[in-house]
Amino acid sequence: MAGPRRRLSPDERRSELLTLGAEVFGQRPYDEVRIDEIAERAGVSRALMYHYFPDKRAFFAAVVRAETERLFHATNTPPQPGQTLFAQVRAGVLAYLQYDEHHPHGAWAAYLGMGRSDPLLRGIEDIDNDRQANRIIDRITTAVGGGIDSKLERDLRATVYGWLAFTFEMCRQRLMDASLDADFIAGLCAHGLMDAVGRVPGIPAALAEAVAVDRR
Repeated sequence: MAGPRRRLSPDERRSELLTLGAEVFGQRPYDEVRIDEIAERAGVSRALMYHYFPDKRAFFAAVVRAETERLFHATNTPPQPGQTLFAQVRAGVLAYLQYDEHHPHGAWAAYLGMGRSDPLLRGIEDIDNDRQANRIIDRITTAVGGGIDSKLERDLRATVYGWLAFTFEMCRQRLMDASLDADFIAGLCAHGLMDAVGRVPGIPAALAEAVAVDRR
């Protein structure tokens, strides 16, 4: 039976539904979740639910999009004065792991979305990867004072995309097994990026030096 209806603004109501969706999709397989159930738990009518989201696919995509947006902002760890590139990357991975730890259901919903071949969900993943890659490339460029040509940026970008996939999987593994040490995973991922960037042909000496710091 639906709970008492609360007066919320449209944005507040939509946010509430997305939060509830993250909880439900993070606990049960997609095919077992019904839109009617979400509406009932939120205390709204089925018609209102469909006013915000035309179908379950659109609702799930909105949940995934909201979670990836929160994760993107949660991993925005501004560099500290004198902080090495290695330390910056490690801090970002730790922030990722901490977000997963504090929002396990939402994280699972996002992971489930990224694992699907649906073009709508793949589009969300592509946008998120682009933003994360741009952030890392910006950090690399800043660390060496610019001077990266288009060919080198292309090679670095491909390297970063590969590293993001590796990091994504390591974080997923810890979500499945909380006994995995966060510091170990953060260090492993940071070392992995430094080592990979250091092997890109033609990197300037300043970048080679930057990725060599703490890479041992």
